[in-house]
Amino acid sequence: MLELLKQIAANDPTGLFSSGVQFIQTHFGTPGLIAALILSLSILALIAVKLLKIAFDVLRYVVIPSVVVTFIATFFLPYSFVYILPVTVALFSVVLIIKG
Repeated sequence: MLELLKQIAANDPTGLFSSGVQFIQTHFGTPGLIAALILSLSILALIAVKLLKIAFDVLRYVVIPSVVVTFIATFFLPYSFVYILPVTVALFSVVLIIKG
């Protein structure tokens, strides 16, 4: 694990990562370095899960309903798909904002 951190620090062009690793290593030792790594990875995982949830919510509540409603509206309205789609996307975006 320490070798992996050293390899990552060697490829850091700004030196910020390597100085952070060095600071944690000197003040808290190897257990502090492992704890910082676990904390960083868990924060990254939480951010990734939140982004994935947002992407699926947009797909489920905006994209699919907008395309379906636009497709149905083209049969009843004299406008084309391209003119109706932005209106339905805006409508379902407001629905997503209200829901969230």
